[in-house]
Amino acid sequence: MTKALNHVDLCFVIDTTGSMGGFIEAAKQQLLDTMRRLSADNDIDLQVGLVEYRDHPPQDTSFVTRVYPLTADLQQMQKHINKLKADGGGDFPEAVYDGVVDAALKMKWRPHSCRFILLVGDAPPHGFQVDGNSSGFTHTDPAQYPNNLTVQSVTATVEEQRVTVHALCMGNNNITVRSFTAIAIGTGGQCAAANNANDVISQIVAVLTNEFRNLEFDRQVLETLQQLGHFDASAIADALGCPRLQVASAIARLGKRGFLQELLVKS
Repeated sequence: MTKALNHVDLCFVIDTTGSMGGFIEAAKQQLLDTMRRLSADNDIDLQVGLVEYRDHPPQDTSFVTRVYPLTADLQQMQKHINKLKADGGGDFPEAVYDGVVDAALKMKWRPHSCRFILLVGDAPPHGFQVDGNSSGFTHTDPAQYPNNLTVQSVTATVEEQRVTVHALCMGNNNITVRSFTAIAIGTGGQCAAANNANDVISQIVAVLTNEFRNLEFDRQVLETLQQLGHFDASAIADALGCPRLQVASAIARLGKRGFLQELLVKS
């Protein structure tokens, strides 16, 4: 069971409308090389997936989303990333919610994997409401935006799949930052704003470095739990010489991944 602790399934959800050209070019050059180094340094069994999103007709007639399944073959994923093209887009908001939902539901996540969506974009979703007002970011004709997604329905879908969203916002548009933050926080993740493509890559490294550090501590907590044979955060904290709150956070992460249920069955 502890072998699955190193399983990390990571799906990039990327806006590929015209304004995202800078990030896409940086991604082609740096993204998967960075993932490869991070996973190797931390002994991570990594799978990477990708969803690109644009918008609904009539704002964009190319596609709403395109889904590339999770794979351990990073060379194959690099081919997909190399084919990304920044094009299209009409009005300011994009099909952000559709991209996140397709990532949550269409990826074949491994049973106990640590599951992340890394959302990268520079425009808010259609339908995002600010202080109860849509601020114009919703289609007036439901037939043009058939899914009627909201931040609440999107984060609920993501949570059901045991996925955490970390959002990386290109630029400092207030509504984009607020909408991305709402998606991330609603799933237990975080949002960071970046001024350029290289900043986004750096933010990705920072986020994943912290998450990978948690994996090693979670391993120690799980092994201690197995030795104790019962759930006692204080006893685990004493055994590991760390704060109880840190142990409680690890137990919550292990529970989200289904490890604690197996322990209960065995006990």
